[in-house]
Amino acid sequence: MEQRVRDLPGWQDLIRDRFVALDIRPGDGPGVRGRVRSHAVGPLGVADVRSVAQTFRRTSGLIARHGEDRLQVGLVRAGVVQLDQDGREARVAPGSFVVYDTTRPFRWTMAGDWRMDVFTWPRDAVPVDPRRLPALTALPVREGASALVAKAALTELIRTGPVAGAEGRLLADRVAELVLAAVGLHAPSDLLRQVLDFIELRLDDPTLCPAVIARACHLSLRSLHRLFADHPRSLARWIRYRRLERARAELTAFPERPIAVLAARYCFSEPTVFARAFRDEYGCSPRDFRHGTQGRVPGAQRTRGVSPGA
Repeated sequence: MEQRVRDLPGWQDLIRDRFVALDIRPGDGPGVRGRVRSHAVGPLGVADVRSVAQTFRRTSGLIARHGEDRLQVGLVRAGVVQLDQDGREARVAPGSFVVYDTTRPFRWTMAGDWRMDVFTWPRDAVPVDPRRLPALTALPVREGASALVAKAALTELIRTGPVAGAEGRLLADRVAELVLAAVGLHAPSDLLRQVLDFIELRLDDPTLCPAVIARACHLSLRSLHRLFADHPRSLARWIRYRRLERARAELTAFPERPIAVLAARYCFSEPTVFARAFRDEYGCSPRDFRHGTQGRVPGAQRTRGVSPGA
């Protein structure tokens, strides 16, 4: 199926229909126009997308209002594009692909005309632990045998057209495995993964601190902090970020739960400290986020420097 539009409202509707709800801001050109050619391979949505300069934002407010639990892969064919998610800023060159997750804020920035193949899986159809996904997003992959095999498989899905039934489901599963295996080679080391997993399981533990983590993972404090030298956030900022992310999810999942209870559960000394940290990270208060009345577009504050469904 191919659809073309020549105005911003039509483009927003098309992107929401084919992918997920996004906030779209035009670039410096005369307006927004675009084309989407799409088909399905089992549960996997496959699309060839072309358009002009613009910014796509998946905000906390859109996530709260629309849900849409998807894992997406963008294979850039042409243009200068950048994906920001989970504290990383990734320039994605033509010929590279990158994973992004619609359950957390992201931003795609397109500097001019661009073309990208977009692959959209329902998250429950992807063979990956959701706790591992923040380590796999915004990591451009282009070189190496695994990347070349995965890219060839993605390209063939564009060329092949619709595939239904058991064969479509099998193809969608196998291609997801290939992509995640290739991206996983660029993810944090096994030792860092062990530390991140330990942290993830103890976000509601008030005794969680560098000394406890180092002792449990059989590391010196110096070695522990060295693991985070190339990480987008320091150890302390990562713990705070993951606690905020967990609390943010529970704000909408459990609307009757008092904000003060969430603040205490995730080890903030008092609700005002939690509210200040939440606003610093997402650009709105916990209460405004829960009720969908954010002021400005939320975006994570990044440790360094400081996402489309298309």
